[in-house]
Amino acid sequence: MRKGVLTILPICLLAFSTFVNVGLPAHAQPIVKGPNADNIKFIQYSDENIALKAAKSGDIDMYLYRLPLELVSEVRKDPALTVYDRDAGSFGLLFNPTTPNDKNVLNPFQLKEVRYAMNYLIDRDFVVGEILKGSATPMVDPFGISSPEYQDIADIVESFGFRHDPTLAEKMISDALERGGATRQDGKWTFNGNPITIKIFIRSDDPRRNSIGEALSSDLEKIGFKVEKIFGDLSRAQLDVYGSNPKDLKWQIYTEGYAGTGTFVAYNPAFPTQMYAPWFGNMPQGYTNNTLDEITQKLVNLNFTSKDERTDLVREAVTQGIQESVRIFIAQTKEPYVASSAVNGLVNDFGAGISSRFSLINAEVPGRNNLNVGVRQLSQGSWNNIAGFKDTYSLTIYSAIGDPATLYHPYLGTVIPVRENWTQITTKGPTDHLSVPADVQKWNPSAAKWEGVGSNELSKSEVTYNILYSKWHNGISMDKNDLLYSYYFAFEWGTNTTSAVNVDKTVDPEVTPLISAVLPIIKGLRFLSDDKVESYADIWHFDEKEIAGSATIWTTEPWEITAAQERVVTSGALSFSRTGAVEKGVDWLSLVNPQHVQLIKSELQKMKDERYVPPALKGLVNADQAAERYDASIKWITDHNNAVISNGPFYLDSFNPGGQTATIKAFRDNSYPFEQNYWSSKFGNPMLASIENVDTQGSLNIGQSKTIQVFVNVGNKPSNDAQVKYFIVTDKGVIAKGEANPSKDKPGQFAISLNSDKTSQFSPGASTLKIFAISNKAYKPVFYSTPLLAVAAAPSSVPGGNLNNNSGSGNQQGSSNTKSGCLIATAAFGSELTPQVEYLRNFREHYILATASGSAFMQTFNAIYYSFSPQVADYEREQPWLQQTVKLLLYPLFGILALSENAHDLVGGGETGAILAGATASALIGSVYIAPPMAAYTITRKTSSSSDVRLFRFLMIILGVSISATIVGSATNNHQLLPITTAIFVLSIALASAMGIGRLGASRLLRMKRTGEV
Repeated sequence: MRKGVLTILPICLLAFSTFVNVGLPAHAQPIVKGPNADNIKFIQYSDENIALKAAKSGDIDMYLYRLPLELVSEVRKDPALTVYDRDAGSFGLLFNPTTPNDKNVLNPFQLKEVRYAMNYLIDRDFVVGEILKGSATPMVDPFGISSPEYQDIADIVESFGFRHDPTLAEKMISDALERGGATRQDGKWTFNGNPITIKIFIRSDDPRRNSIGEALSSDLEKIGFKVEKIFGDLSRAQLDVYGSNPKDLKWQIYTEGYAGTGTFVAYNPAFPTQMYAPWFGNMPQGYTNNTLDEITQKLVNLNFTSKDERTDLVREAVTQGIQESVRIFIAQTKEPYVASSAVNGLVNDFGAGISSRFSLINAEVPGRNNLNVGVRQLSQGSWNNIAGFKDTYSLTIYSAIGDPATLYHPYLGTVIPVRENWTQITTKGPTDHLSVPADVQKWNPSAAKWEGVGSNELSKSEVTYNILYSKWHNGISMDKNDLLYSYYFAFEWGTNTTSAVNVDKTVDPEVTPLISAVLPIIKGLRFLSDDKVESYADIWHFDEKEIAGSATIWTTEPWEITAAQERVVTSGALSFSRTGAVEKGVDWLSLVNPQHVQLIKSELQKMKDERYVPPALKGLVNADQAAERYDASIKWITDHNNAVISNGPFYLDSFNPGGQTATIKAFRDNSYPFEQNYWSSKFGNPMLASIENVDTQGSLNIGQSKTIQVFVNVGNKPSNDAQVKYFIVTDKGVIAKGEANPSKDKPGQFAISLNSDKTSQFSPGASTLKIFAISNKAYKPVFYSTPLLAVAAAPSSVPGGNLNNNSGSGNQQGSSNTKSGCLIATAAFGSELTPQVEYLRNFREHYILATASGSAFMQTFNAIYYSFSPQVADYEREQPWLQQTVKLLLYPLFGILALSENAHDLVGGGETGAILAGATASALIGSVYIAPPMAAYTITRKTSSSSDVRLFRFLMIILGVSISATIVGSATNNHQLLPITTAIFVLSIALASAMGIGRLGASRLLRMKRTGEV
């Protein structure tokens, strides 16, 4: 049912129409239908290093899993290979929130306060910087910074203020456990005299999650828990975590990972629904939350009256989900995929990356008609269209086999039609309703028949559309009965008709609750002709394409395959869902499992022998027509040893898990609607936004209006064809937010206008301005962050405050282009989120920018630093030896800044503390970095040193003047004077200390040389 995550009709997904084949002139080239490649072989490479070798040797054309992070920089230099970055995957923790069956056992995570405290125990920066080597961003919410919806919730995420604070986490956990009856003896937690044990399931098949699990285990042991580590892969997790009864306490923490969406989605209710809401079936059994269910069902069912109300629902869902913390997020990954540079036609979908179905359809290598694609696994779950396809490996392959009715644009995330053409979208929503015609039909599961809805049915919206039929892969033509059967299935399996005298067998513990939640909005359909349909649904959206994408019917398999599966499942032999399989003690049905395939084949033969016609198709299909279908599907299974029969550009020719390969072949039948290169002509290169510069125009003056200029490019040219939003955060939370206004006559220039009422809410000190920009032609946001100082002073007329955002890295395609300002250090340590770079940034923001004198110095510093640092950082990234050298040179700076912090705190901070810290840092920087070369120069030169004495005296005079001027400037808040005096103050101290230490060192060395010590 994973394919139904992004629609409101989880089973009724696809619709098709007859394709009319137009005769070609004799001289024309024949039209070739389907994909560019004739066949694609998927080859399993569980070891990424071996996969990379295969890509280098040409054994595979691409690898649809991330590269080893430590090898990415090397691969980027190889002209035979191309690296494609994908921002979508995430790592997190899933907690077992249930009360155990054993009353003598306390599960710490049954306590909401303990779960919430884990947000402070987990070190997100360590995971990002060390485990993920900087190829990620910290993540708190289910969307992540690469989602276009993140800008609407960013202030909420910031307001939680999560940070790595094990002391706070321990206190919160201790308070909660003690209230729950636990005691701590000799530093260890006990309950009813027994140690409290935490069972953590660690994904040992993923080195990254293995490291996260080990680090977390260590942290839990430090605060008094006994930890039992359970290691396994996804297959075992499917059983022990997702498939077990949580009350049995087989697990309490799971190191979870998600590959992200299979496609980019602009308005995505799936993230908060799937990650937080119990009704959707992705939370531990037994966990309930009616509030989250109600909010997310409104989102999924398009039950809102405006864009603003939808945004409020998303914000509330995220807030509630974070507060509940049954699932918490750690990092959103930037995963590098690799492909041969010879491969043309790849589409780097903002959600799926190059593993998107568009890539598989469009990809080709000149001179060849086949592709070899490396994958980490062929499957880690079940292949069935009802409650299977829950793992990304299976979904990737199947995405090229089954055609959807609609898709999402890979760069815009908006709905586009595929196998249906909308002729009319009518809506009276959000508050009014249409009258549904009486002959519109729905399936009545109690009466087991199709019924008209009558004269009193109402619906917010109606969609009329033509469907594009084709043949199924088994050669049988699709028709409206396939669509009707999928519609029947939703009502039959979404309704539990069990009574005192009858047990409903068409019930599944996952499928039934999921469908039943959306059945009330399905108002019926009618066929106007064999290939024209009217669908009615009680939904509304401000984007009408979303209505069409959610209201239409659909199917990806012929009705006889679905019916055969139904008979096998209702007989008790197999289960559609993983949960049902565990409850009944049977297998989870899979259309590629040889034993299950034979059961389906046998059932098809029985159906033929019985001349069986399903109740939903009686009067529509006769026994002979049904038998023809049964024969075609039996033959397919015999020929291919799988029951995956669909309607997409490829068909599944073979699935061989033992040989670790699967092969799909092009479906070239003339009935298929799309010719080669149809989709490649639809998508060019994405026109992304980039933030080129932000001019803060000095400090923010409290109580006075303030304008900040943001300079934006779209597709490398200044353009207003973008949306720019911002928020300003202090240690007290978000203090201002809004949208920047585009200039009417200056392309690419946006103004953030803060009136006096807004600036009056600021307190003196440093804040952080965060800006998001999204191109209207490609909805992938870019993110910018810069300090902003609030002062109680007159408006500043000093030029400056221009932090050039162009780091020269060319990585504007990423969604998290956070500019820390520490460009050279970031290049050395690999990420702005490493602890070292974080330390430099924190020192700047909390010790320098928190005062007027410090902020003034930074204006001068920035003007110089940003004039060269982007180019240096770029060059540094390409030279590993230089990165290591810069690292070594930076380490003494951390000690210097630590001493400066002590100096700052010694006098109680403030302006005096900032000046003392600046003096300490400048003197030590001069002594450590400048004095050694100055000493060497003194030793080697042959002239008199009297000029040094004069220079030193001159520096001391300048120092005295600059100190006095800085004190005066600070006292009077003179923003014209301070940038000059603070810069001279810092420079003169550094040079004076360097000269003094350098001369002393030189004199000592010369004496040692004369006396023979060296």
